[in-house]
Amino acid sequence: MKRLIVGGNFGDYKKSNVVKKLAKSLYADQFNGGDLSNLNSAKQMVVDYDLVVWMPNISNEIEKDYPKKKKGTILICSKRIDDYNHEQIGNAVSRIFRMNANAVIAVLKEDDIYSFKLIDALGNLWIDTEDISELSKMIETFAEWTKNSIRIESIPAKLENTIKLDNYITFDNDKIINFCDIVKKISEDIETVRGNRYFGNASTRCSYTFPSQKSYDGIFVSGRNTPKSSLSNEDFIKVEMQDNKVVYFGDKKPSVDTPIQLELYKKLPNINYIIHGHAFIENVQITENYFPCGDMREVEEILNALPDFKDCCGINLKNHGFIILANNLEDLNDFVNNNKFVYRELGQNIERIYDEFGEIVLNTIDVDCCSHCKYGNINYELHDACFKCGDNFGNYYYR
Repeated sequence: MKRLIVGGNFGDYKKSNVVKKLAKSLYADQFNGGDLSNLNSAKQMVVDYDLVVWMPNISNEIEKDYPKKKKGTILICSKRIDDYNHEQIGNAVSRIFRMNANAVIAVLKEDDIYSFKLIDALGNLWIDTEDISELSKMIETFAEWTKNSIRIESIPAKLENTIKLDNYITFDNDKIINFCDIVKKISEDIETVRGNRYFGNASTRCSYTFPSQKSYDGIFVSGRNTPKSSLSNEDFIKVEMQDNKVVYFGDKKPSVDTPIQLELYKKLPNINYIIHGHAFIENVQITENYFPCGDMREVEEILNALPDFKDCCGINLKNHGFIILANNLEDLNDFVNNNKFVYRELGQNIERIYDEFGEIVLNTIDVDCCSHCKYGNINYELHDACFKCGDNFGNYYYR
């Protein structure tokens, strides 16, 4: 894995000891300080590397021009923070999306001592350390975990196929409007905008203009970065799977979770509606392993965690959020009204991460408490009650 670290001051040629030590620990090439032409050269070199840590210090008076990575490159950006709170973490995570990166190193300086927090795109904290070598090891762990993701490409449909599809595939506007209202209720209850990006998505099976069309594997799914608080029927995109690629109809790109939901509809023929969001539902089953948005390995995780159900069910996705699957709008609406959605804090520790062989490569479980007393992250181990406040939420607890 070819590695590059870009950092230091660009404009006054000041080198960074942090960059120097991190490059040595990662066995990485480095651009450490220089003028703006050096920084432009570094940006051009990004496409030649598999792992890039981008942490240059540039004057705020200079317009930011971020590097463009090649497909498959893991890009980790950085952000100086003044305090470790929700707002500061949110600002750090927002840089991930602005740069199309995979993670961010939030750098906090107190009393001339630097601490480094590696945070992924879902706001999960991988490590909080003052030790460069520990940060380096966790960057490598994160990079390997990310490279193991199984993803399916999305491509636009050809024009002639779009016209053909429009002739017989449509959706029931009344049902879609009701579906949007349910999604917006969840948004009002718990979903928030983080870093100018709305998290989550919704989808439904396609319906048919002509009764002769008895089967179609496509779905309608909300577009990428669509605000859920104002979701409407115009925000849904027709998609289908063709030759192991997601084909979308129209100009908007579908949600990154579309391949997962297409596969779930295929494996669960009774399901007609899916809602996914980055919050948690109290007192429901949870998946065992953590995978990022769009990773196809999450399909089996979801199927394995689903309890027996008939019309509607919701589960939590480890370190990620929730997913609700429903046969009809009535049961979906009842489920949303009768369950409590728990705010998902940014910057909480991840727990267990497994490599491709099923071996634990990271284990930070520290059982302390449940969400009722607002202490920490989710704990997935089975206990009789919360260790700190004593509350009992069933088989799965929040800590």
